[in-house]
Amino acid sequence: MKEKISKRELIHFIGIGGIGVSAIARLCLNKGFQVQGSDQILSVSTNELEETGVRIFHGHDKKNISEDIDIVVYSSAINQSNIELVQARKLGIRILSRAEMLTIIMTEKDCICVSGTHGKTTCTSMISWLLSYDKLNLPTSLIGGIDYGFMSNLQTGSSDLMIVEADESDKTFLSLPSKISIITNIDDDHLEKFGTIESLTEDFLKFANNVGQDGNLIVCKNDPIISSILSKFICKKTFSYGEDVESNFWINNIIPKQNSIGYFFNLKGTFQGRELDLDFEINRPGRFNIYNATASIIVGLIRGIKIDIIKERVKSYKGVYRRFSYITENRGITYFDDYAHHPTELTQLISSAKEVSSENLICIFQPHRYSRVTNLYEKFCEVFKGVKLLLLLPIYSAGENVSDDFNYDNFVRDIKSQSNIDVIYVNEDEIKDNILKNANNGDIVIFTGAGDINVISKRICQEL
Repeated sequence: MKEKISKRELIHFIGIGGIGVSAIARLCLNKGFQVQGSDQILSVSTNELEETGVRIFHGHDKKNISEDIDIVVYSSAINQSNIELVQARKLGIRILSRAEMLTIIMTEKDCICVSGTHGKTTCTSMISWLLSYDKLNLPTSLIGGIDYGFMSNLQTGSSDLMIVEADESDKTFLSLPSKISIITNIDDDHLEKFGTIESLTEDFLKFANNVGQDGNLIVCKNDPIISSILSKFICKKTFSYGEDVESNFWINNIIPKQNSIGYFFNLKGTFQGRELDLDFEINRPGRFNIYNATASIIVGLIRGIKIDIIKERVKSYKGVYRRFSYITENRGITYFDDYAHHPTELTQLISSAKEVSSENLICIFQPHRYSRVTNLYEKFCEVFKGVKLLLLLPIYSAGENVSDDFNYDNFVRDIKSQSNIDVIYVNEDEIKDNILKNANNGDIVIFTGAGDINVISKRICQEL
């Protein structure tokens, strides 16, 4: 029996400004529920929610939890000892995690879930864009970033279709109902929660098999971990993709565009008894986006969308905020902002930047979480090869205890040695002067990280 909630109920969201929770809060509001919430930091998201009539509390306080609240929903960033959660328990209010609330909403829809260590936000966004070709029959989409197609992390549609970014970091993806599931890749992230890559892989396998035998599963065969567990997928309609010639959908003949961003590529495969030999064009940087596009193409085929429409939507896709996002150009220097915070993502980002410009690349990197830097220390040290200069900011703790034991001098020394580049450890106020001193006409400057580096980048670019 599907669990439901009454639209007369008042829902309070703890951590309402987060990218995932804010989308769910807005979706609940659009569905007619009463919505309010709290957050330690007021942001663009909380301001937008407040403008739509949502009551926003600045900070967490037990006074925010009143007896007239029917449900309290908390984000994965909220500790179980949070004062509002404690008060909700004391008052006997029903408490749901973000994943539990999302699952209740999703049971009313035919769902597509996109998972993977890297690329899931862009892949979710691409699928949403492709399936939104019919403006009278739009899907509902929850995306872990701001989609340039509709300038939001939420699109509320009238159709029975729902597209959701399925997050592995808090094991949300294990509870979500899905008719079509995608795994873009599996990599060594969030090990502070999973412990080992083997444990993480087991959960991705559970996610894949949750779609059942009669659903559809789409996976990247080029990923070595996915390739190693292909035989364990129970789904009868499993479609692999990649540059591996044995993939069900073989990506080949990749040609970078001349004098512009993007690629031409060919896709060969068999689908529902038809031999396919299709040429596509994409206007986004990075070969990994060809992989994301291919996953979305397969979804389009499963949904019965005409090939010509699929080609047009792939070509016209606009991207997601903070995925190699252009900020400004000043004195011939071009500035970009990106979310990359894992060594694999940084490798892809640097490669994409090199494709855009043959000139020098300056990177301002804000590491994210002490646990991630510690677990992947060697990989971080060697990932910046090809960068002219790295300006290294302090680690953004993201709720972890600040570590006074972390040695930044050693980190700078090891990056210099293993990446063979110049590295300067800086605080926020020193970034501007270092850019002015080191950046030249034609260079690219990229701000990257998953903390508040995007706020820092905006301020600095305004001052330049």
